[in-house]
Amino acid sequence: MFFNKKPKAAAAAPPAAQQIPPKKQMQAQKKGSGWKVFVESIGAKNKGLEESLQKHGIKENLYQFVQRMIIAAGMVSAMIALTSILIFVHVGLEPAVGVILGIVIGIATFQVSLKAFLNFPNAKGVSSVKNIERDILFAARDLIISLRSGMPLYNAITLVSSGYGDASREFAKIVEKVQVGMPLEMAIDQSIEETKSPSFRRILLQASVSIKSGSDVVTSLQTVIDQLAQERVIELRRYGQRLNAIAMFYMLFGIIMPSMGIAVLTILTTFIAVFTVNTTILEASLVGMIFLQIIFLKMITGSRPVFSM
Repeated sequence: MFFNKKPKAAAAAPPAAQQIPPKKQMQAQKKGSGWKVFVESIGAKNKGLEESLQKHGIKENLYQFVQRMIIAAGMVSAMIALTSILIFVHVGLEPAVGVILGIVIGIATFQVSLKAFLNFPNAKGVSSVKNIERDILFAARDLIISLRSGMPLYNAITLVSSGYGDASREFAKIVEKVQVGMPLEMAIDQSIEETKSPSFRRILLQASVSIKSGSDVVTSLQTVIDQLAQERVIELRRYGQRLNAIAMFYMLFGIIMPSMGIAVLTILTTFIAVFTVNTTILEASLVGMIFLQIIFLKMITGSRPVFSM
């Protein structure tokens, strides 16, 4: 019995095709570590980016976010560079010169777009503040109506914690803090420190002062709401004045000068043979006019108040 035992077979060695040479492993590790160092260096240059991601509810960590923004910026810059090369070659430049100019434009586009993409959390915060400012006055008036009907302050805040967009979300944060056991006064003070909306901060600050001093909350809040409404009326008047100036410059530089300039230039070139108005000049003028129109539209939309009355 003992001599009939068969020796155990040795463990089969893995096929040669499945074995990765150590040199290739080291090269892959170096490549991965180099990319990681590059991404982490960009993330380190943007201080406060990680806190901004957490503050604005972006679930990605710093490395994942920066990596995704680098890839997006690379795709945008590659498309812009390729388009620029095709345009330069089509215009008549030498292919080598067009490629060099396209690469330069692509690198510049990568830098600009990466900076803009990394600023996305802050832009999201600014957009959130604008949305709060747009709806806060309606939510505050609803809060006043509820308080005048005899409803407690916490119930009134709960009532306006829905239906008013981002402004309701700010009130909902107060409700959530109270529900986990925090006193209402402390929850309001904490929201005052956290919010970025000046109007919402003023309303909560007045409510906090009234609660602590024992004064009438309704009267204090109504005073703040009236002040906010008056300030917005003044801002609308300022916007009307700015709009008049922008409209005048738009008529001058966006309509009169392009149309009359091309006509006068065409007439002058018939008498002075310095150059001729050809298709290329007209196409360049059209591109310039489109670019000018976009600038004026951005000026108009950028100066427009974001709130509602």
